[in-house]
Amino acid sequence: MGFSEILARTRKARGMSQEELASRVQVSRQAVSKWETGDALPDLNKLLLLADALDISLDELCGRTPPAADAAAPAAGLRITHPGRARWVWLALCVLLAVCLAAGGIWWKWSRRNIVPAEEARAESTLPDTLTVSGVNFIGEDDSRVFFRCVPSVVSEEYTYQITFANFDGPPQTFDASPSGGVCAGTVSVTGGGAFDVALVISSGAESRTVMLAAGLSFHKGSAAWTPLDTQ
Repeated sequence: MGFSEILARTRKARGMSQEELASRVQVSRQAVSKWETGDALPDLNKLLLLADALDISLDELCGRTPPAADAAAPAAGLRITHPGRARWVWLALCVLLAVCLAAGGIWWKWSRRNIVPAEEARAESTLPDTLTVSGVNFIGEDDSRVFFRCVPSVVSEEYTYQITFANFDGPPQTFDASPSGGVCAGTVSVTGGGAFDVALVISSGAESRTVMLAAGLSFHKGSAAWTPLDTQ
């Protein structure tokens, strides 16, 4: 006996109309009619609802005959079908999936909690857009030591100031140039010969600005020569 015949016979045996069964399964009467004539088949969820509404097992509704078994002890491996069990299995799987998705969302937010967009990081910088340096001067104390002096337009204890000497003979040489009374000044020992390009680097922690001070600086005891640059 096929599904459609079992459905129609069981519904009538329960004294239900097609409209009543359709209401319990939450479908239209036409859907129940098509199932009973064999023109359509319900999906798994509707099969479960039909089995519950008609108070029969899913195997019985689908025309499956369980194998013979000893009434006192079911045969090894025999699975007993209980109405509505499959629905609870699906519900448990859905709950598990929802928990996994929620946990994934929480982990994603936690892993990104310290990531700051580039726009926000730049907004934290306190350095002005334009920096200028005036009063640039150099005096050679001997062939390796040179005195420097310059006045940056912005002076703050929150910033760090460094002066850099660079030429083709080696890596740039960087020295502390912390201002005193608004003036960056000091004597540094610069290794290597030739001409140096000199820059002042001002940093706020979040960002740094470089202002070129001189190009082609050369010095000897009591003298120095360089090409002034636009210190902005």
